[in-house]
Amino acid sequence: MARIRTVKPEFWTDEKIVTISPLARLVFIGLWNFVDDHGRAPCSPARMKMQILPADPADFPQLLAELSGIGLVTVYTVDGKQFLQVNGFEKHQKIDKRAKSKYPPPPNPAPSRPILPLDQGREGIKEGIKELSADANAPPQNSPEFDYYRRIKEVVGPSAGGLGKKLLDAKSGNVALARAAVEQASTKQEPREYLGAIIRTREDDPQWRQDRSF
Repeated sequence: MARIRTVKPEFWTDEKIVTISPLARLVFIGLWNFVDDHGRAPCSPARMKMQILPADPADFPQLLAELSGIGLVTVYTVDGKQFLQVNGFEKHQKIDKRAKSKYPPPPNPAPSRPILPLDQGREGIKEGIKELSADANAPPQNSPEFDYYRRIKEVVGPSAGGLGKKLLDAKSGNVALARAAVEQASTKQEPREYLGAIIRTREDDPQWRQDRSF
């Protein structure tokens, strides 16, 4: 059942919100109408698209992946069923009497599981993730950094580790911003070129180069 929700003025300038695409912002707001009073709902991209973007030719799984990539939602599985949690929902939506949720909360801890396009080469992705897991210098599993490198390998290919380091440096070490750029790249025809352009633009910034010289 759809519900009336509110949008705070500061939503539009939130650090995470401004990094995602306009359509992803619209989907994020739309989700609020269809999750329960605790921010949870069964995760069915096809059904959610019909609820929020019924007449738009949008890649809804990719939009969910974009939201998941910077921690705005968590996609998780309990007893073989997939659910979605809008993170921080109880803090941001004032509800006088919250109805008891019919859906299980995310496991603790629950790393978000981005929903990937169906046509990606799964074998190459799996091999890239195995290599990352085996790297002695890799960040701890379930950390935002590990998830970031895992995702960029999914989008660009198993050999994307060096590109990931350059992108993270271009984003001043901000994992959330780098991850958002990767999610944007995943919607492009040439994701590697898209990320390379971001890196080159930042490296051409004289102030950025000066800051790196200290």
